[in-house]
Amino acid sequence: MNIPVVLIVYKRTETTRRVFEVIRKVRPSKFYLVADGPKNISQKKICDEVIRIVEKGIDWECNYIKIQSDFNLGLARRVQTGLDEVFSMEKNAIILEDDTLPDPSFFKFCEELLNKYKDNESVAHISGCNLHPEVFIGNSSYCFSSIINIWGWATWARAWKHFDLQMPSWEKEHKNQFLQNWCGSRETQKHTRKMFDLHCNNTAPWTWDYQWVYSCWKMNGLSIIPANNLVSNIGIGPDSTHTHSKAQSEPFPPIKRKLQFPLTQTRVERDLSFERNYFEADKLPLARKFKNLTKSLLGLN
Repeated sequence: MNIPVVLIVYKRTETTRRVFEVIRKVRPSKFYLVADGPKNISQKKICDEVIRIVEKGIDWECNYIKIQSDFNLGLARRVQTGLDEVFSMEKNAIILEDDTLPDPSFFKFCEELLNKYKDNESVAHISGCNLHPEVFIGNSSYCFSSIINIWGWATWARAWKHFDLQMPSWEKEHKNQFLQNWCGSRETQKHTRKMFDLHCNNTAPWTWDYQWVYSCWKMNGLSIIPANNLVSNIGIGPDSTHTHSKAQSEPFPPIKRKLQFPLTQTRVERDLSFERNYFEADKLPLARKFKNLTKSLLGLN
């Protein structure tokens, strides 16, 4: 595979091992490891072990580039600085974190679409995760949406150049009008505004994904959502940074791969019907339970 693959890691050995094993099977010709450093001396051993797991497993011919911090940057700045470096060298990339387990078809999905829409600036993001594939209607392989899922994703340097962890332009934005255009429900508008307000000119950001969502919407960029889910989160548990819980959970959402290649799609047009169904599905008990957990951990509640 000729599209660069980026794996972002910190100190989670077992989830890193599982995610890397899938990457190893697809054998990308260029592979980036973005590694955060330890918070203290006691963490150094496990951070080094994570890197060893990956480097010992590279048994195919590839251009391997390690972007490693000697000290802890935190998730937000590690993602920002790591991807800034990647996109200073690459026109596009597929990005996974150490707890996002992809189906092998995820890579082919991203590769085909990165090439197809490389010059279409109305497309900013490719999601591998679809939390509610049951609401997808039609025969297409994917749709275009405002929903920016980051459990396994891909983008172009042309889009990432708009990313700003401080999101200073939000301060002067027509906020209600902006959010009404992009958010599928009043609840989503409320919580998204809270997060955007929290991270506007925040000198100590703890997450990066809401800033990326804002960047995509600000450039009027749509996200591609697959008809079926191609990536699961396997990191919801005691070792997680954000989605922390006492017990290790099952992969969420389960992978459901039925995509046929080559992929089928007609127009680049936002699917408002899919978005409405998606946000309605968010209100169901299981989805609501997970959504509330995530909001609580991110400071949304």
